[in-house]
Amino acid sequence: MSFEINRLSEDFAAKVAEIEKICFSHPWSERTVASEMESRFSDFFGAFIEGELAGYIGGRTIAGETEIFNVAVKPDFRRKGIAKALIEKFTEAAREKETQQIFLEVRTSNLGAIALYEKCGFVFCGIRKDYYDDPKENAILMRLAFDGTQEFEEWDDEE
Repeated sequence: MSFEINRLSEDFAAKVAEIEKICFSHPWSERTVASEMESRFSDFFGAFIEGELAGYIGGRTIAGETEIFNVAVKPDFRRKGIAKALIEKFTEAAREKETQQIFLEVRTSNLGAIALYEKCGFVFCGIRKDYYDDPKENAILMRLAFDGTQEFEEWDDEE
């Protein structure tokens, strides 16, 4: 199955919000998605299969640091390399903005996503206690550095 990755404009906010509802226990509203898409600091990319938005990635770069908000792929299109391709495209865009590093959070139980992020070069750098609801769960904070080092002083946000 082939797919194409394109930058998304706020015209796709409703489609992204639909994917949010399918994939997350606390989805962003269409209004929130559109507002973030309009920001000059944000980047959103979508994977299209035969014109259908199959998945997306979104994040923001400010002051040399990038945060990935969400990576989501509709269930029917998972395990086809879409999420990895979205992360690679987003990472490429972040590098063009001369970001120093990219951060993301992931549920501790989401072992598939954690493995994917590790394949893409992200490393563990902390835990955020009780970060998620429905169900209540810790988040793993992961980081991808572009300075050639992945060394960091491990920290825990409860300290």
